Amino acid sequence: MDNVVSLDKLFLNRIFQVPDYQRGFSWETRQVREFLEDLELLHAGRYHYTGTVVVHEPDSHDQRMDEDGNAYVPVEIVDGQQRLTTVILLLDGIRRTLGNLSDRAQVLSTGIRKNYVAATEDNGQPLFKLSLNEDTDHFFKKSILADPPGVEGPQINSERRLAEAKKEIADYIVAHTGAETAAGEEWLRALYTKVATQLRFTLYQVGDEAEVGVIFEVMNDRGKPLTDLEKVKNYLLYAAVTLDIDNELAKSVNDAWSEILKQLMAADLISSNDEDRLLRAHWLTHHNPQPRQWERSRSIKSEFDLRKYKGQHADFLRRLTNYTEGLRASCISFCDAHQPHRPDAFASFKAHPRLRAQVVEWSAKLGRIGVIAPFLPLLIAVRERWPEDPRKYLEVLQLCEAFAFRVYRLRGYRADAGQAALFRIGYDLAEKSLGFEAAIKGIKIELAHRCNDERFREETTPEGPEDWYSWRGLRYLLYEYEIALASRQSASPLVAWDELWHHDLRDTVEHVLPQSIDDQPYWKRRFRTRAHQRFRHDLGNLTLTKHNSNYGNKPFPEKKGDVNSDVEHCYAKSPLYVERDLVRWDDWNTDAINQRRDELLEWVRGRWAIEFGDIADTDHGLDLEDEPDGDADLFEEDDEA
Repeated sequence: MDNVVSLDKLFLNRIFQVPDYQRGFSWETRQVREFLEDLELLHAGRYHYTGTVVVHEPDSHDQRMDEDGNAYVPVEIVDGQQRLTTVILLLDGIRRTLGNLSDRAQVLSTGIRKNYVAATEDNGQPLFKLSLNEDTDHFFKKSILADPPGVEGPQINSERRLAEAKKEIADYIVAHTGAETAAGEEWLRALYTKVATQLRFTLYQVGDEAEVGVIFEVMNDRGKPLTDLEKVKNYLLYAAVTLDIDNELAKSVNDAWSEILKQLMAADLISSNDEDRLLRAHWLTHHNPQPRQWERSRSIKSEFDLRKYKGQHADFLRRLTNYTEGLRASCISFCDAHQPHRPDAFASFKAHPRLRAQVVEWSAKLGRIGVIAPFLPLLIAVRERWPEDPRKYLEVLQLCEAFAFRVYRLRGYRADAGQAALFRIGYDLAEKSLGFEAAIKGIKIELAHRCNDERFREETTPEGPEDWYSWRGLRYLLYEYEIALASRQSASPLVAWDELWHHDLRDTVEHVLPQSIDDQPYWKRRFRTRAHQRFRHDLGNLTLTKHNSNYGNKPFPEKKGDVNSDVEHCYAKSPLYVERDLVRWDDWNTDAINQRRDELLEWVRGRWAIEFGDIADTDHGLDLEDEPDGDADLFEEDDEA
C-alpha cells in the first residue's frame, strides 16, 4: 500500500497546519496514556498502525524553505491532528531529555527538533512543522515547544489538555530513564526509533476542499467521536460536493465554523453539550419549534436531504447557505446570552451604552437563576429582528427573568414547562409572522397560565413554605435583595455573585437562629424546640454571608457585633448589605424573624410583579402540555454550587 507511510516519510517535505474551523486539542490524559502503552508493547522490527492522516493542500499556500535549502509544502490536517500533535509532544519530550545527556545524544536531539518540531527558515525565523488552530497555536509554540517554555499558563481547555499531555509524557520519560544515564539514553534512542520508523499512518490527500466532508464524518480520533456540530459541518461540505452547479459553499461553511468555534471558545462554551444547545436553539428558532422532533444532526440531514431537491440545486444551495449563515448569526446571540459580561457581548447595542449595560445585567440575572434554554429562541429571534434596538431585547429579557423566577423557582416547575408556547413564539417572531407586542402578550399568557397573581401571592405569603433553606432559588432571591439594598444607598454590591455561587450553600447562607442551639442559653430562652424547628429555615432567618464558619451558633449580639469593636467578622462589618441590615434588630426572636420575612416577601411581590392587564390564565391557544423532552439533558437546569 503506497499510501501507508512511516512518520519520517509523513514529515518529509511537509509542514502541517490545523485549520481554524477544527476543534482544538481534545485528547485527555487517558488517550495519551493509551498511546504510550501501545508503544511499550511494540517490539523491534514490528510495525504499529497508528491511524489515518487526511490532509488538504490549499491553493493559496506557498512553499516554505529552511536554511539548508529544503522545501516544504504546507498542508492542512483534515483528520489526525490529535495523533500528530501527541507524536510531536512525545518527540519534543525525547529531544529535551537527550539534550541533557552525552554529546552524541545532543546531536540526535538537534536532529529531532529540526525534523519534527521546528527547523529554521531561510530568513532566520522558526519553521514549525506543526501549527495548531488560532486559539491554541501561540500557547503551543511559546509555552509547550519553546526553549525555555514561556510563563503563560493555559487559559482554555485545549491549552490545558496540551499542558497535561506534555506533563504525562515527561513523567513517562522520567519513569523509564531514571538515574542510569547510559541506559536511559539507549532507551530514549529505541523509543525514538519506534516513533519515527515503526509507527505507520495511512496518508490520504484530499484534492477538493469540499471533499473533506465526504470522508471526515466516518473518521473519529481515538476515543473522541465527532460532535453533532462537526457532523453538521461535514454534511454541509458533502452537500457542496454533490451540487451540480458551481458554488463556494465549502468556503462559506469552513469560514462560518471557524467563527462559531471562536465565539464558543471566547464564551467558554466548549463542551459538546454547549455545541448541541447551539444547534438546537437555532433549529427551534428558524426551522421547527417542536422539541420532540429534534434529532440532533439527523434533523439537519433530513431537512437538507439532497433527494428532496432533485433538479432544484440552485434553491438547495440557497437554503444551505442560509442555514450556514443563520447558524453563525445565532451563535452570537447564543454566546451573549450565556456570557453577557464578555467585552464584545451585545456589540450591536454599543450605540446605546446605558441600555446595553442594562441588557448585560439582566442577562446575568437570567443566568444566575440557572434556566436559560427555554428562552433562547425568543432571545435569538428578538436580537436578529431588531439588532440595534436594545429596548425590545431588554423588555423580553426582563419578562423572561420574571417567568423563570415565578414559574421555575417559586412554583417549582421543570425547566421544560411552557417550552412549547415559548418556542412557538420565538419561531413566529423569527419568521416575522408575529409582531413584538403580540409576542409580549403571548409570553404573559403563558406566564399567567403557570403563575398568575393569585398563585404568586400564595407562594409569597407568611403561610408559605417553612423550609426556604432547601429552596433552589434562595441565593438568587437574597442576592437580588442585596442589589436592592445597595441601590437604596446609590451603591452596587461589594460582593460579586460568583464569590457566592462558586461556594457551597452552607458556606454562603447564614442561619441567624442557628440550626443547632444545644447548650446555648441565649437561644434556648427565645426558642423552644417546636419554635426552633419552625423558624430555623424560615426566609426571615436566612442571609447571605461570606463568613458562616465564624458565626456558628453564637448568640445574636456576638454575631451582630459593632463597627468599633475588635471582632473581625460580624454582621456590622460585613461586606454584604443584606447582612449589615440585620444590625437594625436589638434582639433576634420570633417577632424579628416574622418582621424580616414579611419585609422580604413584600419586596418579592413588588420585585417580580407583572402587569397582566386583561390577560387571564385560561387565555391561551397553544399546546401547553408539559411534555418530557427526548433530549432532557439540553434543558437540565444549571445546578447550584
